[in-house]
Amino acid sequence: MFKNLKKNLITVFITNQTKQKWRMHNKLLPIYIKFVEGYPALLIFDRYLAIADLHIGYEISERENGIHIPIQKARYVKRVKELKDLTGAEELIIVGDVKDSIMMPNAEEISELISVFEEISKLFKITIIQGNHDAYIDKILRNFASFAGAEGIVLKNGRANVALAHGHARPSDECLKSGTLILAHLHFYIKYENSKYPVWLVGRKNKKTVILMPPFNDLLSGYYVEDVEAKVPFTDFKLQELKVITLDGYDLGTLKNLRSIIEEEAD
Repeated sequence: MFKNLKKNLITVFITNQTKQKWRMHNKLLPIYIKFVEGYPALLIFDRYLAIADLHIGYEISERENGIHIPIQKARYVKRVKELKDLTGAEELIIVGDVKDSIMMPNAEEISELISVFEEISKLFKITIIQGNHDAYIDKILRNFASFAGAEGIVLKNGRANVALAHGHARPSDECLKSGTLILAHLHFYIKYENSKYPVWLVGRKNKKTVILMPPFNDLLSGYYVEDVEAKVPFTDFKLQELKVITLDGYDLGTLKNLRSIIEEEAD
């Protein structure tokens, strides 16, 4: 799929060597965190499954803008069930933005939320880390999940610790001091012809790992990695230093190198 990357009319050739095995990509991560191949999901300590940015109700919001997208409930549930079967995880952590409405959703969106969580709560114990779209989510889904605030949570196993926060607000000091920090919120994609594909951004330095999660709902708008210039929020990492990894296993190198290839091809 990604042997050729196109930005407008620019074609960038990525050699076959960049298609590495996922076990190679997992070397970017601490041994207790794994990518789930083909999915925007992480397995942590072989127990916790982490996903982010479901934005349930997005299709309802888009309908008000004249864009008609089929209700996605069945797709959400199907993919979560697939992840349960693949990983055997016991607990599901949703790293923010469960719903699409920023404030209290309408009755149709509430119905979709409850319908989805009635199904997936049969599979997992669920923790929701609240994102910027999650006002009132603790009221709506109080029967199906436990909740953490925007400051995030830290998972511990012996000496290892993994912090997760949505990323729209400053995580707690405990999160920021953790060896691994996992953030979501920004919805990073790579352009390919007339389509977009969600990607992971991963960096390691000074015994610190940062992971930027792709959205679980790939219908969302977001940022194209080729176009961004910034630091990773709340960290010393620059986005340009991070490796770009697609869900299906293509290693596109660092964002800096990817951009330089695109610029060379444009000349």
